[in-house]
Amino acid sequence: MKKTFLIFTILIISILITGCSHNKTIEQKIDLSVTETTTEPLIIEPIPTESDYQYSANLIDVTNGNATGTAYAKLENNNYMLYATFENLPELKNDFFYEGWIVRKSPLSVLSTGKAFIENNKYENNFLAEGDLTDHDFYVLTLEPNDGNPAPADHILEGTLSK
Repeated sequence: MKKTFLIFTILIISILITGCSHNKTIEQKIDLSVTETTTEPLIIEPIPTESDYQYSANLIDVTNGNATGTAYAKLENNNYMLYATFENLPELKNDFFYEGWIVRKSPLSVLSTGKAFIENNKYENNFLAEGDLTDHDFYVLTLEPNDGNPAPADHILEGTLSK
């Protein structure tokens, strides 16, 4: 009887340990798939229109300047896609760049959508990630110093993505 109880206890502990480590591996994979971004621009051809996307935002200049922008997002086949375009952005100084961000306000989550790049004589920011990020419904374009600090810097444009 004691031998059976001991074997049963060892079996239960083994299952619990294996189950916990398996869940941890899954969580790590999910975290990586959501936060992984590329520094290379994602070119979306042809230029999307509002009707191609489920969510859109008119981006407002929060610096009292005259920059404008529009961001579009959608979820298709478990892939989150974002396309943003900007006009009248201030000219960049040396060692600065523009970077896009999507934000979920509660619980707080901020994800970089990468550097904005010039395409067709205007800045664009394209982002593709596996999984549903539609709860990140606030878009921000920032002006970033090239200092290696990954945190968002000066906000230039902001807007809420809605259906």
